[in-house]
Amino acid sequence: MGISGKYNLKKILVIGSNGFLGSTLCKSLLKFQLSEFELLQVQGKNDLDITNFELINSYLNQAKPDIVVNAAAFVGGISYGYKYPADLLHRNSLMALNIFESCRQNNINQLINPISNCAYPGELNVYKEEMFWDGKPHESVFYYAMTRRLIVGLGEAYFKQYNLNCTNIVMSNMYGPNDHFDEERSHALGALVKKIYDAKVNNLDSITIWGTGQPIREWLYVEDAAEAIIKSFNLKSGHNFFNVGVNKGISIIDLANLIKEQLNWKGSFKFDSSKPDGASEKRVDNYRTLKLLDWQPSTRLVDGIKLTVDWYVESQK
Repeated sequence: MGISGKYNLKKILVIGSNGFLGSTLCKSLLKFQLSEFELLQVQGKNDLDITNFELINSYLNQAKPDIVVNAAAFVGGISYGYKYPADLLHRNSLMALNIFESCRQNNINQLINPISNCAYPGELNVYKEEMFWDGKPHESVFYYAMTRRLIVGLGEAYFKQYNLNCTNIVMSNMYGPNDHFDEERSHALGALVKKIYDAKVNNLDSITIWGTGQPIREWLYVEDAAEAIIKSFNLKSGHNFFNVGVNKGISIIDLANLIKEQLNWKGSFKFDSSKPDGASEKRVDNYRTLKLLDWQPSTRLVDGIKLTVDWYVESQK
């Protein structure tokens, strides 16, 4: 649907601007040229360690951005949840706490946080905002998910006590160019692109997929996610909390077949049912987004996969 309307922007800070979503957001901001504004970037830990409160507080005091987008996270694929539970909980919680408090101390007008939909209760199939607190996240993502819930709680609390305007946007699983494609750090789509591409290059007849192939996931093209963030710049003051997704899921095996077709690979799939599936289905309800933003994602999955696969193939040359 694209981005339209008037935007009165001055200084925008993107934290995590070398990451998947952060880098896409920066490109989108420059591409749409909404108005005259200054784009500030904290690329990653080597640029500024936001687990250190004094560092992030000093940076915001000097930079004085009008809008902060927090796209920073320590996160990976499903194996990360089992392998690094303490790191996921500790690092991500520190980053969230430091960003909120330093924004407060430096009178930042607006803070925007993209949040993974894994923060929803694990037993739900369709995620609606009013159900966000109605149960525990799935065990495979529990510790990372709790840090995303912390952000939502901080958004509510800092607005109530300090009038800090905050927008927390729950995103479906994102995909697209510049994503992670290794099995440990990526979501299923990125891992499948790499596996199937490698199988084709190495003339393999089959590849093994984690789990049963039956779980259903929803996929949001990363440029659509960036558009949603930009559209949220114009929201009214307060604590805004809503989902962004396409409200349509696809099974892992059907997703694998779409990627297989795009890569023109003739092999077959095997399934390792000893590996965890994660939640059986994850989809987000998009109703509140349509009302708040008058917008919805426009990239079809088949088109987004083509763009992603084409980019990945080119990146391997």
